[in-house]
Amino acid sequence: MEYKNIINPTELLEFMDENIKYGFVDRENKIHEPSDSFDKECRKNWRLSSPERLIEKGYGHCYDQVELERDWFTKNGYNVKTFFSIFELDYDNPYTTHTFLVYEDNNKFYLFEHADYENRGIWEFSSYNEAVKAQIKRSVTLNRKYHNLKDDELSSLCVYEYNKPKYNISMNRFIDDVIYNRTNTNTK
Repeated sequence: MEYKNIINPTELLEFMDENIKYGFVDRENKIHEPSDSFDKECRKNWRLSSPERLIEKGYGHCYDQVELERDWFTKNGYNVKTFFSIFELDYDNPYTTHTFLVYEDNNKFYLFEHADYENRGIWEFSSYNEAVKAQIKRSVTLNRKYHNLKDDELSSLCVYEYNKPKYNISMNRFIDDVIYNRTNTNTK
């Protein structure tokens, strides 16, 4: 199946399953997949891929994948919101950040998840807020499983809605742009 021939969200998910792996390809065409040094490599070598580059290279982490999703959904007339979650602590922490997309269809709201393999799928909710709350629970569960998230750190989890970013920006620039140029207030 070609990207241009996808006609519904289920087909988009199937296309991504077949064509997009979690990781990234740096400017020297080196493939980076999850490993102990993945976060360090992302901070140093990752740049936000355009949907075309993501399809061409076949690797992207959640930031890249959400932009492909945004591209398809907006071109096909859906209302979408994109969100970024981060544990904002005043010290370095190992906790994951995550981006995700929620789209509206027939007065229902759907969390479209591909990058998070354990939660991959299309999940129905009655509102954007309900979808965000579900994703917050997933983030807490994931970070407790892999990073020993402490109870007193839970209040530092923030979720921001953000608009389409510029392509080819660094991870730090992406995060700064989302936090400082967000389209709404913190959604704790």
